[in-house]
Amino acid sequence: MEQYIINKLPNILKLNINIKTLKYISYDNSNNEHLTHSKKTAIDFDSVKNLYNIKDNNNIFELQSNDALYIDKNKIHYFIEFKNIQIVKNKHRKIKKELQLKIYDSIFILSDIEYSNGIKYISDIFSFSKNYIIYILVYNSNKNSSLQIHNNLENKSKMLSDKLGLSKFTKFLLKEVYIYDEKEFEREFINKIIRNEP
Repeated sequence: MEQYIINKLPNILKLNINIKTLKYISYDNSNNEHLTHSKKTAIDFDSVKNLYNIKDNNNIFELQSNDALYIDKNKIHYFIEFKNIQIVKNKHRKIKKELQLKIYDSIFILSDIEYSNGIKYISDIFSFSKNYIIYILVYNSNKNSSLQIHNNLENKSKMLSDKLGLSKFTKFLLKEVYIYDEKEFEREFINKIIRNEP
């Protein structure tokens, strides 16, 4: 993320402890694996959620959150969720519920963040999210080999989006939804969308 974008953020988003590389954020400590090795920086939104819970004493509700928030030069906010598991077989209903809850809670947290003077970071979250928030789910291709038979990225993304209940968010609560394996994420997001950003 560009430093000038970080500088304009409310304190809870721009704290040094919350700005990390995508490589760091994508790390799965239970399997000792990263889903990306990108050194591009983003906001560790899990860390933001933890600070938000402490600040507002929300620990009782155990809010969920997406892993990363990347903000580009055009004010597009990318919520990124890294899933280093098998996403469509067996427990996909549980994963579906978890992903949806993370989207709702992340948008709620973002809507409640304020600058130190009490002004909201986003004044109209519903309008903002429909026009400026894009959701990206990144999964491990090795653990989801059955998905690799779909060589058309758009068709595969739509099929997964429908199966995981993410399609309903497009144009209703989010601008767009994308589902990539780790190689597609590198190609479509890191090397295309944010290629010229730090």
